[in-house]
Amino acid sequence: MNNKNVETVLAQRPLGLAFDFDGTLSPIAPTSEQAQLYPGVTDLLQRAQKFARVAILTGREIEDGARKINLDGLTYIGTHGLEWSDGLPWLHEVHIAPGALQHTAAGAYLLDLVAARQADLPGVVVQRKRVGGSIHYRLAPDQQETRQKLLELLAEPARRVNMQLSEGKRVVEIRPPLAIDKGQALRQFAQRNALRGLIFAGDDRTDLDGIMELAELRQQGLATLAITVRHHDTLPALLQHADIVVDEVPGMVALLRDIIEVVECS
Repeated sequence: MNNKNVETVLAQRPLGLAFDFDGTLSPIAPTSEQAQLYPGVTDLLQRAQKFARVAILTGREIEDGARKINLDGLTYIGTHGLEWSDGLPWLHEVHIAPGALQHTAAGAYLLDLVAARQADLPGVVVQRKRVGGSIHYRLAPDQQETRQKLLELLAEPARRVNMQLSEGKRVVEIRPPLAIDKGQALRQFAQRNALRGLIFAGDDRTDLDGIMELAELRQQGLATLAITVRHHDTLPALLQHADIVVDEVPGMVALLRDIIEVVECS
């Protein structure tokens, strides 16, 4: 790996490595439950722990994301930054963003609206989280029509109960009206661990917040590296703002292996 920027970031201590899960460390699956960590990643994360603080930064609820990895000692950050735990969340304290829990009922109400219409929305899967949730339509026979129906169903009720709608790949997210995103989560991860270097990898629309925040942190003196995992439907902005682009999950895993070997051999 011949990249001076990578070598500069890897030389920093304390160093942080943060990864999205779906589409970054796990191939995109038909349903959320079917997603699995790419072979060999557990071993790589364990090796990375020896020289870096490692975080999994996911839109999944923290317990859901942690079960997919099942490795203690990592920082797990769930629901785009709404919750985090230094270690497996069933073994360590889970921290919730201030003010988030007061929106639990509003999020459940909106998800109930979708659940009540599921007979008219074939292929839609409702995933409930501690606050809000995700509505997946990857299995819908007509994805564009289903997306439009979901947005029409939810837009006005969401406005009335002061909740936010956002989108990812084949998913509509119901989120509280708080300044919570993957960018803010990365900043807090860096601050909590007094990091001098930070690498983040992601592939979806919500990961763009993280990649853009790395640019801000770099201006403030932190050595950073943004990695975009390219799929056929990757947003152009994610490619534009990345320092490194890799092709799909195997490319990300190969790069992670290279990064670890560079550090281990230095």
